[in-house]
Amino acid sequence: MLTKSQKFSVDFFDCDTFAYLRISRLCEFFQETSLKLLRDQGFDYLSMIEKDNFTLLISRIKLRISHLPVWGEDIFISAWIKNINPEKVAWSDYDVRDAQGNSIIQATSSWLLVGLEDKKAKPFSESPYRFEMHPELSVLPESIELLEPIGMPKTVLVKDVRYSDIDLNNHVNNCKYSDWVLDTLSMEELKERKIRSIQLNYMQQVEYNTKVALMRFPGSRHHIVIFGVNEEHPEQVHFQARLGFDKPLVV
Repeated sequence: MLTKSQKFSVDFFDCDTFAYLRISRLCEFFQETSLKLLRDQGFDYLSMIEKDNFTLLISRIKLRISHLPVWGEDIFISAWIKNINPEKVAWSDYDVRDAQGNSIIQATSSWLLVGLEDKKAKPFSESPYRFEMHPELSVLPESIELLEPIGMPKTVLVKDVRYSDIDLNNHVNNCKYSDWVLDTLSMEELKERKIRSIQLNYMQQVEYNTKVALMRFPGSRHHIVIFGVNEEHPEQVHFQARLGFDKPLVV
């Protein structure tokens, strides 16, 4: 089953300083659509956590953006599970359309089913859940590679995780990371160039009171690569991010 297209209106508080929909808010729209998809298939996420001791955690996501909505626009988001392969990884796609029905954003994401008792990923086949899949539908390839750092990075920002960063799973919500990544860019970089793609690899959960150093690698003229590492233990990589832009970086 695909979700019926969920309508979202882009309001003032959804936008950045340039009146574009924040990437983090878009990811929250994705989460709301995913929860609706689970409910449509007969699964209640809160019940999964409180009664079954399971949670679903996103491990990677990649977005391709042809148009980022602005304040006042209505958008329609559909979501579906397209595959579980290998059996510990579920792939879910999102399609975002404007009011005229044009597909403006496509995204694919991978998810893990995690047992809350031991915090380990479990095979979906060993769970009580049987999800409907649509392998014939795909907006992006279900392959999100690990990012290989090139060159020497610079620490450009340190985030001290606090209450407002933490979600129901007691760690930093995945939507927060895009805000962190964009905070490493200058206003001039964001003003002059439009975001055309973003990839986030969630490597290790970030818990309350952790300090995360955001390290920016040289990257290319069209792309920026950011790693978030534990400030006290820099060998621990919490996440990787890659941003793509419509124009080259002027240096």
